[in-house]
Amino acid sequence: MGLLSNYKNKLSADERYALQMVRFFFWDINWIKTIWFNFKAFPFKQAVKLPFIISYNTKVKNIGKIILSDQVHTGMVSVGVIKLIGFEANDVQTVFNNRGTFSVAGNMKIHPGVKLVIGEGAKLVAAHRNILGGNTKVICHKQITMEDEFRISWNSQILDTDFHFLHNLVTDKYYPRRKPVHLGKGVWAGNSCTIGKGTIIPDGSVISCVSKVSGDFTEYGKNLLISGNPAKVLKVGFEMGSSWHMEREEAMSKTMGE
Repeated sequence: MGLLSNYKNKLSADERYALQMVRFFFWDINWIKTIWFNFKAFPFKQAVKLPFIISYNTKVKNIGKIILSDQVHTGMVSVGVIKLIGFEANDVQTVFNNRGTFSVAGNMKIHPGVKLVIGEGAKLVAAHRNILGGNTKVICHKQITMEDEFRISWNSQILDTDFHFLHNLVTDKYYPRRKPVHLGKGVWAGNSCTIGKGTIIPDGSVISCVSKVSGDFTEYGKNLLISGNPAKVLKVGFEMGSSWHMEREEAMSKTMGE
């Protein structure tokens, strides 16, 4: 018992959290597919730790190139496994299709129903503690960067491409179809949002539900409240709570009497 306790104490908070999720959602993990995926994607020393856990209803079309940080641990990336109990279901198909490069620096939750598509030559860069909500689509044809604790809720989409060129018939000008997307540290996007090509969101910002966002918002500073279609900055000086910091959420819940 003492040895087990000492082992747990040596683990980081993120390692402990990931192991708790593996234990909690154990029966939702397709262990055969998980083992196959990890040993196909990573060198032996990383693969044996099973950093990716894969659900039964995840369709893996292409694994591509996946780069992990040095701090690899079991269950650091959940693909279609971890879900919101009573709201999301593992029977909704998740799609993983990487023909480019997927870089992950820390824990990441890809909820059931997510369609993650990285095109040839494209890069998806996920920092630490990122969340993609259920049924969200991430289409990366150039580069999408998610800083630490970027989170997006369900039924949303992030695209760095329009798929087709836009042609101005008056000036005969063609507009590029692809532009990088950069999503800052601690950014939270509500459900049913669309984040389009060329979008840059400053750290700590909140994007309200059903907003259509595009463009560079850095000139307004940080901690923006962004809303609308097309989205605009409504106010400055906001931040959203996070499931990664439940102790803060619980403390605030007691303070607010909720």
